[in-house]
Amino acid sequence: MSKYTPQYSALGRVNNMQQEYPTQKCKYFFAGFITALLITLISGTVFQLCLYSSNPVVVSSGAARHTWPAPPPHEEVARVARYVVHISDWASISTISTAPPIKGYPFGNIISISDGPVTKATGTPYTYLTRMDLSGKDLLDNAHATLSLSEAQSDYCRNHDFDPENPQCARVLLTGTMLEVKNGTSEADFARTALFSRHPEMEFWPSGHHWLFMKLNITHIYVLDYYGGANEVSVDEYYNTHL
Repeated sequence: MSKYTPQYSALGRVNNMQQEYPTQKCKYFFAGFITALLITLISGTVFQLCLYSSNPVVVSSGAARHTWPAPPPHEEVARVARYVVHISDWASISTISTAPPIKGYPFGNIISISDGPVTKATGTPYTYLTRMDLSGKDLLDNAHATLSLSEAQSDYCRNHDFDPENPQCARVLLTGTMLEVKNGTSEADFARTALFSRHPEMEFWPSGHHWLFMKLNITHIYVLDYYGGANEVSVDEYYNTHL
């Protein structure tokens, strides 16, 4: 071979390129795979952050379904209390039983509540009770009661994998006296709007049961919304706090 003869012919270059191509193809494949994996992981992280920090909270009551903003920071205890009360469509009520088999014992029951229409939070829980109900009979004898409300009734705790007993799944305990809201008053009209707008079937409950609008006159408030034990919130601070 003369010194003017190329070391590789054109055919030789083609053969070399064909030998190198599979290696380059593998490199590109793995680079693309890693890039796609990183994008997926980053996107998933961003999605989770958005889900846990800014997604709306949904609460359902029968056919009614309401969407609320995310809860306030746990440090703002009074606001958390107002928030949980406003989004709650039901609560556990504890009374002193008048039923002969358990007379004098604490008695728990479930009642539907509303502190106002979706767009108006008052902080005062209203309910629609009948004296035919066990709790209604108890309150006729002793009006003292405690309402227990939990953020677990919304989808917030479920979305965060919080057990209802987890302190980060906020609980609010309201103690006071249950008072009848007199018919024909502006407050009775408000209670009707507050309850019927969020519990539509109430309007069709049998009139023969003599339903009463009632409200809790709050005298003491406990809030557990984070680790470290329950916090006491004054009634004044509670009502002076706005969502």
